[in-house]
Amino acid sequence: MSAEDGKAIVQAFYDQWNAGEIDFERLVSSAVTNHQPGREPEAGIDAFRRAIEGVMTAVPDSHWATIRLIAEGEYVVCHNIWSGTYGGSSFRNVPTPGGGRAFTVEHVHIYRVVDGRIAEHWVVRDDLALLQQIGAVSTSA
Repeated sequence: MSAEDGKAIVQAFYDQWNAGEIDFERLVSSAVTNHQPGREPEAGIDAFRRAIEGVMTAVPDSHWATIRLIAEGEYVVCHNIWSGTYGGSSFRNVPTPGGGRAFTVEHVHIYRVVDGRIAEHWVVRDDLALLQQIGAVSTSA
């Protein structure tokens, strides 16, 4: 599989997310490992699906805009902007006000793509900016 093929798999994942339905069986390995900041890695497609679907439920109007995709070997780095309206009652265990508030934050996701499927995922995200924008934490000093 070429680096360009890996980029296409990752972009298809975001395109499907933007459309509201992801074909996990086609795009994600059954043994995928998901690495999230401050948490132990989770293994398996069911855990990965639950994590993504949880975000899709909290932000049903999610939109992922790809700024750049960089690939080397099995690895694809995606720098993107995530925007939407947060409707959940907490984010990363921080209570959020009701009513849903719009946000826009930058992310960097790293994927390992093996045999045409996402096999591993890491993320660096700006949770503080999201929490500020949805009114969960104050922006004043």
